[in-house]
Amino acid sequence: MNVPTRIRRGSAVRGAGVALGCLVPSLPNRTRAVLASYGVGWPLDRPGLQLFSVVPDDDAEDWQKAVVPFATSAVSWTVAMTAAATVVRRTGLPTPLAAVLLGAAVAVGDSALADLGEQIKARTSPADPAED
Repeated sequence: MNVPTRIRRGSAVRGAGVALGCLVPSLPNRTRAVLASYGVGWPLDRPGLQLFSVVPDDDAEDWQKAVVPFATSAVSWTVAMTAAATVVRRTGLPTPLAAVLLGAAVAVGDSALADLGEQIKARTSPADPAED
């Protein structure tokens, strides 16, 4: 996988939230930090790493098309990243170092996956008829 040329704003926010969550000692507050960062990062840039997301049918109501993908991906992201932060806290690394490493890995990985998704989408979409 190629390293992204730049870190996306939403990815940076999500990475910072995971790092902050890693620093928080209590599980409920760790979960809140991760969930809040996902919510703040969503409108900035859609995530490249979505563990689980439900997309409603085309005939669904507009509110469902907006809420359901966010809610399902936010819940799966929060569970996975809270678990990752908990595991990293239990390693032999000092917690602040582990938090920075995990947050940076999330930001870079999320940006790289978003870039990869855009490249695949560009390759598979038909050519613009205005270009002919």
